[in-house]
Amino acid sequence: MMKSVLLLLGLVFSVGCAQQDSIGTKISGNLEQFPAGGFAYLEVIGENGVQPIDTLEVDTNGDYSTFLSINEPAFYRLNFNGRQIITLILTGEENEVVVNAQGNDPRGFSEVSGSYDTEYKNQIDAMMQAYRQQIKQLQQAQREARTNNDAQSFQSAQLQMMDLAKTTEGELKSLIRDASPSLAAFYGIQMIDATQNFMFIDSIAAEMQTEMPENFHVKGLLTQVAAKKSLAIGKEAPEIALENPEGEIITLSSLRGNYVLVDFWAAWCRPCRAENPNVVRVYNLYSNRNFEILGISLDRTREKWLGAIQQDGLPWLHVSDLKYWRSQAAIDYQVNAIPATFLIDPEGKIIAKNLRGASLEAKLKEIFG
Repeated sequence: MMKSVLLLLGLVFSVGCAQQDSIGTKISGNLEQFPAGGFAYLEVIGENGVQPIDTLEVDTNGDYSTFLSINEPAFYRLNFNGRQIITLILTGEENEVVVNAQGNDPRGFSEVSGSYDTEYKNQIDAMMQAYRQQIKQLQQAQREARTNNDAQSFQSAQLQMMDLAKTTEGELKSLIRDASPSLAAFYGIQMIDATQNFMFIDSIAAEMQTEMPENFHVKGLLTQVAAKKSLAIGKEAPEIALENPEGEIITLSSLRGNYVLVDFWAAWCRPCRAENPNVVRVYNLYSNRNFEILGISLDRTREKWLGAIQQDGLPWLHVSDLKYWRSQAAIDYQVNAIPATFLIDPEGKIIAKNLRGASLEAKLKEIFG
């Protein structure tokens, strides 16, 4: 659920430095260990990347201050000697923002006050840092369980990870809702699963459009939402019509009345092949209970496609146009990484996406009991 959001941030901006007077937002603070002769910059994360907009004068006591004119909400960075970088969200409504920091350590102490949006961003960061640490511990528990051939402990850790992800996602969404509409909310939604939370993201995007319709980030978000709307949970699944190994056209609509797992995979995809035994197992459990799988291969050669079906013992329906990523089904379902799955209900509507492993088994158990 985690993403590196700063690489995606861009903002049309118009800013100016005003150190000669006191007009704008004052940014000040103290650096505990800023090296003599070091460089400190105020930067904006703009449409064309990170751009410096001011050089900060840090005195011998580590104190600094500057004034910034802000025309619209934007992401800024305080860059201390290239060693410690602190990201701020400023709207122009702040009178003074105080940023105290260690100043010479990427993991050093820092605290920000005076910026409502930045405080929300920092809460989000703290929440995600705690989540990553807990996941790391559970992954270590899984590795130890695998080494000891302890299937029960392995599954227990996996279920704990699923519960942790669900709980953290709920807490994160609550925080985003409180921060919306703002760039802090925009920052937060980069960290939740868009496929499983489309309606939530759509609602936040609508609020941001009302509040900041001309903001670069908001425009980009609205474009992404519009592109994914056709594949949102609850929407009718796009039709699929491809040939099976015998040359017969199989359509998704012909499977109406069943729960259908549309499974995008390929013989060359190692994660797909590793997942196949689990899919075979759940298929055998539910294939006699209105459950079908439609495997869509993104292979380029018939031989490798059919060879993988035989090697992995995949007993469900298979289709392909052997066009690799240019497969029409992959285009229609906006698939850019595999394995990718879509669970379709008997009426032909999408009810879940990207189910794998324990999450697939849990969803089918929820449906079939």
